[in-house]
Amino acid sequence: MKAEDSEEKLVVKKEELSMESGQSLAGLSDVEVRITVEWGRADITVEEASALSEESLLHTDRSASDPVDVLVNGKLFARGKLVLVGESYGVQLLEII
Repeated sequence: MKAEDSEEKLVVKKEELSMESGQSLAGLSDVEVRITVEWGRADITVEEASALSEESLLHTDRSASDPVDVLVNGKLFARGKLVLVGESYGVQLLEII
């Protein structure tokens, strides 16, 4: 079997899978899901937490250039980067997991 034949069959399989997925999800189009964007975590002690105030600054485990995680109903779905959209933030998806 030639490599081109394998690639062609793979493309056809992907198209079939995509069509099947679309048909199987058709009945779920009105189901609501929760999207969460997580850009970092911090571990602090109870003492440090009790000292937090409105002007406190929390340092997370990620740098400003690291991608953010996009979760759907608590499950990792994608990674992206924070962007400004007018006066609010948005996420530009870079990778679907």
